[in-house]
Amino acid sequence: MSNDSTTLSAAGVRARVTVEQAEEICRKWQAQLDGGAIITKIDVSCRAWPLECLLKLETALSQAAPTVQILQIDDIIASLPTDDGFASLGFFNRIFPPSVSPKIHTIDLSDNALGTRALLHIPDLLARPGLERLRLTNCGMSKEVAEALATMLMANASELKELRLGRNQMHKEGAASIATLLTQCTQLEKFGYDGSRPLREGTVSLVNGLQALVEKSGGTSSLVELDLNDCFFGSGEEEEDALPTLLQVIRTSPHLTKLIVKDGGLELTGFEALVEALVNSGAQLKYLDVGALDLEEDGATALADYIRDHLKESLVELHAETNTLEDAGVQTLLDVLVECPNLRVLDLTENLLEADGFQALVDNRIPSLQKLVIKENMEEDIDGDVVETIRGMYSIVLVADDDREETIAVTAAPAGEVKDGSVDDLAGALGAVKI
Repeated sequence: MSNDSTTLSAAGVRARVTVEQAEEICRKWQAQLDGGAIITKIDVSCRAWPLECLLKLETALSQAAPTVQILQIDDIIASLPTDDGFASLGFFNRIFPPSVSPKIHTIDLSDNALGTRALLHIPDLLARPGLERLRLTNCGMSKEVAEALATMLMANASELKELRLGRNQMHKEGAASIATLLTQCTQLEKFGYDGSRPLREGTVSLVNGLQALVEKSGGTSSLVELDLNDCFFGSGEEEEDALPTLLQVIRTSPHLTKLIVKDGGLELTGFEALVEALVNSGAQLKYLDVGALDLEEDGATALADYIRDHLKESLVELHAETNTLEDAGVQTLLDVLVECPNLRVLDLTENLLEADGFQALVDNRIPSLQKLVIKENMEEDIDGDVVETIRGMYSIVLVADDDREETIAVTAAPAGEVKDGSVDDLAGALGAVKI
């Protein structure tokens, strides 16, 4: 009799797995397989797996390997000695080569420390035909790793639809290597280079790579999600600014639903140019992050006009933190946001809100909103009754720094929480640093 389950999951406490635990997991998995389950996903994430424990799973994994499509092996070597971590990564390389597991299209290796030596242990995971989605967030990758990775992925780059490289240490040189890879990713839909520190020069490389990709794709990109947090575009006033090329990419990205340009140095003139490019593209954004752009009140007006005229029906998440919007700017935004029927998440952290701004939040309830973040807005000076009223307006309201963050299921939600720990380099440290 067939089992409905299609996943072999090893969910449990985030700690090092013991041999006894691995044996129990294997017994459960074998029962699924014996019941006729066709396994399409393996999930052993967020637990440290010594090789001796992985070997207990080998029989079940080998049986499932021909039908597996998704490998969720993120954060599996935290706290392990370097060579032991390499051995554990190499185990998956051995069990799931392309010849045995030709259906694998998605691999998540995030939160595993991947130095150049680590890559040598997983060539069959990375350099494989049919790989469409690869996630390598917070892996401590250096510029040397970026170069090696780009070389490994190049032969099958035209099949990649998702490439996540956020929170690494690749800097401008690594960005140049990834840019060369991007020129061949003609089906790319989701790209993330958030917090990987490309600086101005590396950002120019990345957007040039994206523009070459657009040209190779016939003048229209397939991009659906673009996360360029902490890349530096400039305002377009300097000759070396990346903004003009970014605008070309945006204009030719009609399918874009998620855009993050936080901390991109756009300033007001660059932001207005970005809005114009988005309007020209016809993109119906669901998720927009324009945090830390110093938009001030005029920027709030430009953002409000854009939402009113083009995003009112589609917008689900808006992040506008650290923009010095002040009370008047937030009021301008709220006048529009109360009319957005699908807005679920709003982040107005650190915008110099005072009494009038907090009162505006009270007076302008957004009917669909589920999560409001208004930290670092002089809340300690606001009447307690006003703050408590706001707290009661939505399911999740974060006002003070010690408010507990919670997960909320919304369309176009950002990636999950950062996990600490690593082998061999600074991947774990990156998770604790505010990029």
